[in-house]
Parts: sequence; structure tokens; C-alpha cells
Amino acid sequence: MFKTLRARIILLTMIAITIVIVAISTAVNITNSLWLVQREDNMLRLISDFNGRMPENTSELEKRAQFAINEETPFQTRYFVIYTAHDGVITDTFTSQIASIEEEDIERLNNLTKKLPDDSFKTIENYRCLVRENKNGRMVTFLDRSQDNETIARLNTASILISAIGIAFVFLILLFVSKRILQPFVLNQEKQKQFITDAGHELKTPLAIIRTNAEVLEMCGGSNEWLDSIKNQTDRMDGLIKGLLQLSKSGELTGEAEHILFPLSAAVNEIAMPFHTLAEQKGHKMHFDIKPGIEYKGNAQAISTLVSILCDNAIKYASEGGEICVSLYKMGKSTLKTAKLVVENDTDIDDKEDPNRFFERFYRSESSRSRQTGGYGIGLSVAQTIIENHKGKITVSKTGSRIVFTVIL
Repeated sequence: MFKTLRARIILLTMIAITIVIVAISTAVNITNSLWLVQREDNMLRLISDFNGRMPENTSELEKRAQFAINEETPFQTRYFVIYTAHDGVITDTFTSQIASIEEEDIERLNNLTKKLPDDSFKTIENYRCLVRENKNGRMVTFLDRSQDNETIARLNTASILISAIGIAFVFLILLFVSKRILQPFVLNQEKQKQFITDAGHELKTPLAIIRTNAEVLEMCGGSNEWLDSIKNQTDRMDGLIKGLLQLSKSGELTGEAEHILFPLSAAVNEIAMPFHTLAEQKGHKMHFDIKPGIEYKGNAQAISTLVSILCDNAIKYASEGGEICVSLYKMGKSTLKTAKLVVENDTDIDDKEDPNRFFERFYRSESSRSRQTGGYGIGLSVAQTIIENHKGKITVSKTGSRIVFTVIL
């Protein structure tokens, strides 16, 4: 149980931390990209305002561009300008500020910008461009953004690498810390189980003595209501102690035990068939529909206990003369696919009662039939623990006068 809990803590924590780290990294990268685009647009506006030339007055540049500019900025900025007539024919170009542009590139880029509206920005290949109208036609300013693209790529790579390293470190820390965090709970459960076991064994002796004394008094003085009450209550206490011991040992029937492949059909047959005689003695009809050849990989002892609990429960709570049916069949073509075990019986449980509460520890139905059985509400809780530790599912439903327990293995 604690291994599963530890795994869930690590998984959920890692999911939360991964989401946070990815969100922060994504936000930083998006913010950086938007800032670079804004910087490029401001530079394009500045160049276009001066008719496609970078002004030499750096103080005026910095004031209008809204970012830091120095004497080297005009030489570091790579851009070119295409001047066209209103019909899109190129009339002039300015390419002194860039070396990696050819005439065929200019023609191609001009064709790509012909349909762009005035005062519009557009990213084309490795360029950011701004279209402006002037007295002779149009002016399209292209700003080379190769360095900005490289900056974005480097930041993305660095953020991915750092995030992955951070997540890995967090996982290692959680792997170490989670065990220490759960250690007090593990020790507490072990002490609790040990206390129940020790107390159960200690209580058995005085109960046996009380019952023996009551039987001796009955032999000497005859039976009376007080002696009958003493014997009934000692029987109840003995049953409750046995239930508590079974509950404390249910942790031993867990998925932590070695799982082996065993014949499930044969195991269910072996455990369920002996209940047929008990059912007949109590006036019930018991039917079996167990498909042969089904195998299952799990704890054979735990599964046998599960079948026994469900069959015993069906006989205890079946209505007078009711029918009980135990079914087993596979879900899938392979013998190793999911198996379904169904145990159902006629019942007189009130329709208003929630069947799902049957799995709660020490819960008992309020019906008169339930009170007559002398159960303690422990068996189904143990059954649910066994199924959970096998990563299966157990459900209960009431259809008409029948209650159905379905186990998916």
C-alpha cells in the first residue's frame, strides 16, 4: 500500500512541477520572442520615418526607438529597402546595409509583399518587413532578423535543457525524500497491526475461559437466560477478534507478494464448490458457470481468499430460498486477458440502502436479515483491499431483488 502511495506522491508531484516549469519556460520564451518582434518593429518604423535610412543622431534614435541605441547601432543593423511604383514595379533599392542579398532575392521578396496593405508588418523568411506609402509609390523596409532567430533558438534550447535537468533533480530528490516522509506512517501501521494481533491473541484466552466457565455452570445448574447471554456475547467477541485479525493480515495478501501464473478456473472451482453444500443446508440454490482454462498472474492465496469471502457473503445474505450464482469468464481471446468474476444472489436488502457502503469497514446493513447473520462488516473490506492490490476493480449493484458483486481481474 505504501509503495503505491509513494509512487502516487512522486507521480502527482512530478506532474505538478513539470507543468509549472514548462509554463514558466514557455512564458519566458514567448515574452522574449514578443520583445524581439517589438524591437524589430520599432526599428522598422524608425528607418521608414527617415525614408529608408538610419539617422545618424543617436540621441534622437534612442528617444524614438524606445530601446538602447549607441554609435554602433547603425552599423550593426542589417536592413535593405525596396522602392516601387504604385503598380509594384521596382524603381530603386537600398542595400548598402546588408551583404547577403541578391537581385533575385529582391525580386522574389518584392513579389511576396505586393499585396500587403500599407503600414503593415510581416515576417517573411528571415526578414521582418514594413510597408509604407510614399509620394512616388511604396517603400518596403526589410530588417534582417537572423541574429534574433538565433537568440530565440538558443534560449529555447537552453530552457529545454535546464528544465529537463531541473525536473530530473526534483525527481531524484523526491525519490529520496518521499521514503523518509512515509516512514513514520509505515512504522505506525506496523505498530497498529502488531497491536491488533497481540491484543487479539491476548483476548482469546479470557474469552475461552469465560465460555468454559459458562458451560460448566450450565452443566451444574442448568441453562438460563443469563448463561445463554454470556455464551452469545463471548461468541460475538470471538468473531469480532477473528475479523480484526483477518483485517490486520489483509495487508499480507497484497500485490507485494510474488505474483505467479496459476489456473484461475481451477482455483475458483476449488474454493467455491464446497459452499454448495452449505448453501443447500440453508435452503438456497447455488449455481456455477466457471469457464475452464482461464489463467491469471497474481497472488493465488489472496484470490482464493477473495472467492471465499464473496461466496460466504452471498450465502449469509441470500433471501430465504434464494438463488446464488458464481460465474467466471475471460474478457478477450487470450487466456491472459482480463477475467471477470461475478457472484450474485437474491436478497431482501432495502432498495434505499446504498450497496457501495458494504465495502466500508464494520459497516452492516440495517435489514433484519443482516442482523441475523452475525457478520461484522469486515469481509468485503478485505476483498476490496485484495482487488486494489491486484490493480483490479470490484463493484456492487442491485438489480431488482438480486445483488451482484463484479470483480475485474
